[in-house]
Parts: sequence; structure tokens; C-alpha cells
Amino acid sequence: MENTEVIAILEEIAGLLETGHAESFALLVRNALSGSAQTLEEFLRSNELWGGAGSIADQPFAGRSTQRKELEKLLIQLGRLQLRDGNANVRTRTWVEAFEKWRQLSM
Repeated sequence: MENTEVIAILEEIAGLLETGHAESFALLVRNALSGSAQTLEEFLRSNELWGGAGSIADQPFAGRSTQRKELEKLLIQLGRLQLRDGNANVRTRTWVEAFEKWRQLSM
């Protein structure tokens, strides 16, 4: 996986979460970024990132807020890279497809 692109997207996600006062989620991302390569790879496949209720894909920011839409845009980019490289959670594709559909509906 091309880590520089993934890391740049994760940095943006962490910054967005911090700006939006979702510190507990930002901390998960920052910990993955500051850990080993293995820690980062595990986080990219984790339920903390791509799981159901309470995950970063599901939880931060209300409804269709600007911050939520920006988070979804970044998760689409990240998820597409992960799917391309074969390093994805079982839910990654479902989330990415849902986010893309929602973006189309809101245009």
C-alpha cells in the first residue's frame, strides 16, 4: 500500500475530528499514525475505523453537516485505496458505497 497517500488522508481525518471536537476518535487515528507500520495496517482494517455503531465511519458529526460530508469524502478516498490494495475491513466497501450514494443524492 502507498502509505504516504494513506497517511496524508489519515492526517486530514484526525485534524477534522480534532476541529470538530471528536477528540476520542481523533486520538484513535493519531495513535495509529504514531505507531508502527503494523499498528497502522491493523487500524486500517479495524472496527474502530470501519465497524458499525460507534466506529469512525458511523459516529462523528451530526446528520448531513459540512463536517460529516467532509469526513465521508475522506473515508471514500481512504477506503478506495484500501480496497485497491487489498487491506480493508469486511465493511469498508459497504461504507464507501453508502457514502458515495449519499454524496450523489445531496448534489
